Amino acid sequence: MVLKSAFSAAACLSATLLCVAAAQTAPSNPIDPIYACQTIPADAERLACFDQAVATLKARETAGEVQTVDVAAIESIEKEAFGFSLPSLPSLFRSQAGDTAPRESVSEITVPVKSARIQGVTGKVVVVLENGQTWEQTDTVKANAFAVKKAKEARIRKAALGSYMLSLDGASGFRAKRIS
Repeated sequence: MVLKSAFSAAACLSATLLCVAAAQTAPSNPIDPIYACQTIPADAERLACFDQAVATLKARETAGEVQTVDVAAIESIEKEAFGFSLPSLPSLFRSQAGDTAPRESVSEITVPVKSARIQGVTGKVVVVLENGQTWEQTDTVKANAFAVKKAKEARIRKAALGSYMLSLDGASGFRAKRIS
């Protein structure tokens, strides 16, 4: 009986040390140490490993080093950033290895218009959306001033060569860039 208890204590200690060593290598995915615990065959060692890995993850979360984000939050961030060139954003939200269905990035948004006007000097359309985004026309397409002022909804989609097409209330669109 004493030998069994000593063996269990040694097994728990070795599992804990294994988890601590794995946690100290700073994995690229903060939950990798939890996944690593699944491979431990002995129940007591596996439980000790899970306990240590979860405690480490919770401490990192409490310290602000790790934050959990769900798919809905990712999609919200992508929509808010739509139109800006943020090269690191896609890599931040890329699918993890083993995902069965990789997500597609946002390719268009439809947002209510707060205000729209044609600039007097340039004749370019400037659209302010309800979500706080401001878009400015980049091409030379002439827009109907009355339709622009009465616009209720803007549809913005990705176009060729990194450009964007903006259409107001379903009318034909024009090329635009996000300025804020």
